[in-house]
Amino acid sequence: MILIIADIFDTHADVVQGHLSRSGATHFRLNLDVNSLENTVLDHAANEWVINQSGRQFRASEIKCVWPRRLTVSLTLEQQTEQETSSFRLWRSEWNRCLYGLYASLRSQYWMNPISNSSLADNKYFQFELARSVGFNIPDMISSNDQKALRRFSEAGPTAIKFMTQDIFKAADGGYSGIYVNKISPDDLDNFMPDSENPITLQRYIEKDFEVRNTFVSGINFTCKIESQRSNRANVDWRRYDVANTPHSEISLPNEIDMQVSSIMARLGLSYGAFDFIVDKDGKWWYLEVNSAGQWLWIEDLLNLPISEKIASSLIRSM
Repeated sequence: MILIIADIFDTHADVVQGHLSRSGATHFRLNLDVNSLENTVLDHAANEWVINQSGRQFRASEIKCVWPRRLTVSLTLEQQTEQETSSFRLWRSEWNRCLYGLYASLRSQYWMNPISNSSLADNKYFQFELARSVGFNIPDMISSNDQKALRRFSEAGPTAIKFMTQDIFKAADGGYSGIYVNKISPDDLDNFMPDSENPITLQRYIEKDFEVRNTFVSGINFTCKIESQRSNRANVDWRRYDVANTPHSEISLPNEIDMQVSSIMARLGLSYGAFDFIVDKDGKWWYLEVNSAGQWLWIEDLLNLPISEKIASSLIRSM
């Protein structure tokens, strides 16, 4: 049996689950959103885990492979800001402890991607170290809370501020917003206090011809050219999503980049990853990052790429 760990809102898991169902593969989807867990019964005794959710049951001993779209209790943006009472924190904490106990019991099974590997891969500093070692071009960067050092870096050339987290915050208008890459000038750093600030990361801004999202699934690359420079909104960070004004098309990776992708994925111990690249006006490829749980569905829909089908077939083969 294949175990999918997701939440009820995960449309990516919906599509892969559809492929599994059509192929006849036995699978169980464990949703970790609050409403689903409030209607879940978990039992652990005599080294066996049994979970009932949505009228279905699975035993850990039945699981042959695991696809972890998420690992901990999933909170909506409203729940993150409105339910942080002490009793709710305890409820969430105990669920997360039990979930990690379940995962530990499945450590000998196939995971797309193993928890420890994903956790290390998502450390951007470790990731950049490996990326350099396999030959990727990486924009110069600095992480520091030294205002003078940050200003010197910014004065040396075009600069962008890059956050090491992908958090979402509540804006003044009551809505929610992501944290994006933005250009920054030396004068902007005047607002950065000379002491007591957290470190920030600045990266040399590369003038783009286009951007690339490469989705790697079990040795296969699905590569999308994103013409972000045609959009006034998405030209610095395509994650601002202006799809109507940002042409997408399928391309192939250059041979050297293809080999570097395979090499870093092998060293990270991952079978799935979503890569972001910049291609500059001289045709030079620049590595930005790989996300061990990056999204792909909008590319699949726009370009009719069989990414979800490949994920499903990889899970089936691993059983």
